[in-house]
Amino acid sequence: MHPALADHLNPGYHRWAKFLGKCNALSEALNKCLAQEFEVRRKQQLKEARARRAHYEAKWKQMDEEDRLHAEFEQAQQARKQQG
Repeated sequence: MHPALADHLNPGYHRWAKFLGKCNALSEALNKCLAQEFEVRRKQQLKEARARRAHYEAKWKQMDEEDRLHAEFEQAQQARKQQG
């Protein structure tokens, strides 16, 4: 349902027409168009979100690997200290 229109700008338009279904076809067409635009945006946002997630997961994996290597290095250094 659309908002009230100014009578002097819309001659021939009855104030109660929107309640009687006169604008239903236009309203449905607009809703369909907006839904299509929403779907296009949703798919693009999903694609971007998945790319962002993959980027972050790769960074996390790299950080985990660096942490593992650092821990191994620390263990090796402590083992040498204990032997020496």
